[in-house]
Amino acid sequence: MSDLSLKFKSSSGFPLRKQIEVRPGVQLFFSSGIIDRKLQWVTATTSPIFELAYSQKNSLYSELGNVPVEIKPGYSNLGFLGETRSRSEYQCGEEIRTYSIWVEPHIFDDFCEAVCGEKGQKFSAFQNFACPYYSFRHDTREEILLSKLDNEMEMSTGQLNRLLLESQVLELLSINIERLLCPDWKEDRPLPLSAADMECLHNAREILIRRLDCPPSLQELSYLIRMNDYKMKRLFKQYYGKTIYQYLREERMKKAYVLLQDGHYNVSQAAFTVGYTNISHFSEAFKKYFGVSPHKVIPHI
Repeated sequence: MSDLSLKFKSSSGFPLRKQIEVRPGVQLFFSSGIIDRKLQWVTATTSPIFELAYSQKNSLYSELGNVPVEIKPGYSNLGFLGETRSRSEYQCGEEIRTYSIWVEPHIFDDFCEAVCGEKGQKFSAFQNFACPYYSFRHDTREEILLSKLDNEMEMSTGQLNRLLLESQVLELLSINIERLLCPDWKEDRPLPLSAADMECLHNAREILIRRLDCPPSLQELSYLIRMNDYKMKRLFKQYYGKTIYQYLREERMKKAYVLLQDGHYNVSQAAFTVGYTNISHFSEAFKKYFGVSPHKVIPHI
């Protein structure tokens, strides 16, 4: 087995199901189950390591050194870790299903060269000790690969197809390394996301939801959350997987649908409530989003 510098200190109630050496310098950790009592799970690294982490069930919160980290379902999380400890707390009855892929830095550097076809991209270039993780929303390829991994992990150890497993893990790594390095992503290259940034983004989201009928301008929103508008726009799309305008439009459509379905609002009233003054524009946007005209959603008694 590779000498990945990883140590565990945990309660015996943590459901670590499998630890697999995919290839030298690359390890896969799979955990799935229901926590049977309140416990802490602690990992410690004694040398730098790259981690690609997924949570398939619930958001997981931990402290990496003194930095709070959130691993959310629907996102890939790329960590560039130094010598540090990670501590997580779990409640009784909490369901987890996680994948964690650990890669030694020199192997990560080789993977970067393999993806981009050129040298120069190094593990150390992405390390930010104040905010060691980058997050991306899943795409369809990742969802399919994770579903296949789920099927593999549910098999007994003797039935595990190691070649297939390696190909799936390497493809997940390739997808996310490409996101970091691909020249076409220069403007969208991920920014480090700190705990303070996450709080600002959550505040932005709450403001948008509260003010669907009269949303703030981007300049006003950036002022309200105390973040410059350029950074706000980039981090919002990076964190939520859509632009501020796309998010606002979707929330308006979802609220309008609920209002119409309840039967207490007609089309005009629902449109005005979510900020549309032109009924035809509202109807067109609603049909484009849901595939049906808004008046068809209203229950007929």
